[in-house]
Amino acid sequence: MGVEVLYSPAALRDLDAIWEWIAIEKEEPGGADRVIADILERVDALVDFPLSSTPLDVRCSIRSDWRFVESHGYLVFVRLCEDRLFVDRVLSGKSDYLRRLFGVEDGKRYYR
Repeated sequence: MGVEVLYSPAALRDLDAIWEWIAIEKEEPGGADRVIADILERVDALVDFPLSSTPLDVRCSIRSDWRFVESHGYLVFVRLCEDRLFVDRVLSGKSDYLRRLFGVEDGKRYYR
């Protein structure tokens, strides 16, 4: 039996923003649909094997409970708590995601 997946309001806003950027700014609504579907499928694949995600501290020197999976250049940040998988954020892998996750002034100094 797998874990229950719960999306935070911030993660849902992230997904909406990703869709809007691709569909409206890049004028590729079909591409936006595919990217969001692939991200959701990537998360669904964690239901039975949540520890198949990567610990965040392999990419940075900040210790945390966060793990992540990648899809289309986006990082989906998750936390496992007993039988629940919390999807906290979905951020571009090109962004300073540590600054957004931890509120540090310059996340670049923590990347490995």
